Amino acid sequence: NYFMDYYKWHVIVTVAIIVSVISLGYQIISRKDTAFCAALINGIELTSAEEYIQSFAEYAGIDLEEYDVLLDTTMRIDLNNLDQITISSSEKLMAFIAAKNLDVLITDAQIMEQYANNDTFMDLRNFLSEEQYARYESNFYYIDQAVVDEKNAHYSNLDQNYVPVYPDPRNPDAMRDPIPVGIYLDDTSNLRNYYYYDEGDVIVGVVGNMERSETTSLFLDFILQ
Repeated sequence: NYFMDYYKWHVIVTVAIIVSVISLGYQIISRKDTAFCAALINGIELTSAEEYIQSFAEYAGIDLEEYDVLLDTTMRIDLNNLDQITISSSEKLMAFIAAKNLDVLITDAQIMEQYANNDTFMDLRNFLSEEQYARYESNFYYIDQAVVDEKNAHYSNLDQNYVPVYPDPRNPDAMRDPIPVGIYLDDTSNLRNYYYYDEGDVIVGVVGNMERSETTSLFLDFILQ
């Protein structure tokens, strides 16, 4: 009774602190650097991604004992319904990009248009090798930089009534300043064997501030083989 009256909470708090310190220390010691990270917006795992990640790691020469390969399918964004899930997912995506933790974004056409026309992705002319460019050019997703510049000018002048009209992303000939920022995934892409998407096109884009260019390039080749 004496112990329960005077020392119970001291012991509970002490044990809680010890457990927290041990847990934090274990996480720090066991934490692995990230070799590659992709966000699959509105993507759903049909089966475990572990086998797919293992296959890519072997292809890219990544030791999963030392490094992580992340395919994040937790973000759901519906531009027609700004619910809490959409808001939190958008914030998470922006945090990933701002921290330079994201290499590739894979999503449907509606989400791609939203982010592609807001300076999210890299100009593929400055990223792909000549061989890759020739191989994937027929499936490029384009933006018209002239339209983007006009939109930014209107928004800078606080013209909130301006609604940009984006041209067909598959038709660079109809654009004044076409820039390839994505690649359509056709039915031959092995990524579709593991993830389900809403009806319509699926596009992969390289995030503009990513820092793992070699692994990202290998990932593009891996999923587009």
